[in-house]
Amino acid sequence: EVRVTPIRSEIIIMATRTQSVLGEKGRRIRELTSVVQKRFNIPEQSVELYAEKVATRGLCAIAQAESLRYKLIGGLAVRRACYGVLRFIMESGARGCEVVVSGKLRGQRAKSMKFVDGLMIHSG
Repeated sequence: EVRVTPIRSEIIIMATRTQSVLGEKGRRIRELTSVVQKRFNIPEQSVELYAEKVATRGLCAIAQAESLRYKLIGGLAVRRACYGVLRFIMESGARGCEVVVSGKLRGQRAKSMKFVDGLMIHSG
């Protein structure tokens, strides 16, 4: 999230593990701030970076996609990984969820698998 004020710009990084964004003694967040300043030619002290924890990890799509990614890289079966993520999302309080995984799942031929739970309003 980016908040622009006349004095400075504030960039808020939403993360499940804020400690990994901050680094030891805030070193990593200072490095990120300097990288943003150099990349976008922003003068010093006019941009600030903050790390904020995601309120409910189960309802954050990016966090769940990352979780699914690590499960698949770890060698877990596709169906088992997807149903595990789906169950966690529904336990977090979602009304409905759909997980779509596509690519070379088992054989050489690529295909797409959909896993749906709860109420999903869609057409087509």
